[in-house]
Amino acid sequence: MTSLPPPDGDLVHGDRSDCRPANTPVLQPSLSRAGSTPQQRREVVRTTTLGTWIDTIRETFVALDIDPAEPAHFTGAVHTRHFAHLMAADVTATSQSFRRTARLANRHPLDLMQIGMVVAGEGQLIQDGRTCILGPGDFALYETARPFTWSLHPDWHLRVFTWPRASVSLTESQSLQLTARTVRSTSPVGQLLSPMLSSLLAADGEVSSGGAIGLAGGLADLAITAAQEECQPEDPDAAMRELYTNMVQYIGQHLDDPDLSPSGIAQAFFVSTRTVHRVFARFDATAAATIREHRLEACRQAMVAPRNIPRSLTDIAAQFGFIDLSVFSRSFTATYGISPSRYREQHR
Repeated sequence: MTSLPPPDGDLVHGDRSDCRPANTPVLQPSLSRAGSTPQQRREVVRTTTLGTWIDTIRETFVALDIDPAEPAHFTGAVHTRHFAHLMAADVTATSQSFRRTARLANRHPLDLMQIGMVVAGEGQLIQDGRTCILGPGDFALYETARPFTWSLHPDWHLRVFTWPRASVSLTESQSLQLTARTVRSTSPVGQLLSPMLSSLLAADGEVSSGGAIGLAGGLADLAITAAQEECQPEDPDAAMRELYTNMVQYIGQHLDDPDLSPSGIAQAFFVSTRTVHRVFARFDATAAATIREHRLEACRQAMVAPRNIPRSLTDIAAQFGFIDLSVFSRSFTATYGISPSRYREQHR
């Protein structure tokens, strides 16, 4: 079991070996907030106060909702070290969950790639429709631009490695396939990378600026390679098919939104509009045509439903996003070969 920090109040230790009360902490800003990429700076925060812990996690990483199992018996510590644009962090605490919700991602946008490696305890990571379980030595990739959840217990120790997303050679569609996949410490790549990641924070001495940049980039490439090894090679379209299915379901659930569009879908799934178009094209479809087809079918069913006999075509069309009745009528006729009024008369 991980040795948690002693209950010595809220102390923050920086490079200058100073100790200060928690109400005047020296917190390491996240990579995107910092104006530069500091070289190998080390800082430690220890606390038994939940409020200080929440502030520390948000300042060090990203805005998260934190839910400890026992708030009254809480303790935690964060130790960070920088290697150029890579931040390595040791995090230890009692049982809790961390949630990066859609609301937080929208209100506090920060685009980072992270690797979480469990040292002690057990972790569960959820992102992009996948759930992975990690034991000691296992790690997984995730991104802060999209919602995710970490659940860690009992007393746990997690190492978090953070890169600015712009520094990583990984496309959005590739990322959607790689997140929340367990890389076991016993896997071929895991046997190589897990010990390297473990030794970063404990390494003695300093690395040159050029060496730190090379190390940060090399580790990011190795981490991506490790995650790629965990993908199912026999079904390379599995992740994209799942995303396509979820997007189609989203369309069906939001037909009454007149602003439903490819850009709106992109925002809901935390991807680019270009990715939305690429996903639908992979399955010989377009997002715009799928929206129109679902709206027309919903209107067709509603037009002949007994409960809707008193309702006008204008009312029904508007319910499913057709604000202009003439546009609805032309689209309906082009799709079904008959005008909506004639169709309704024939099916009364």
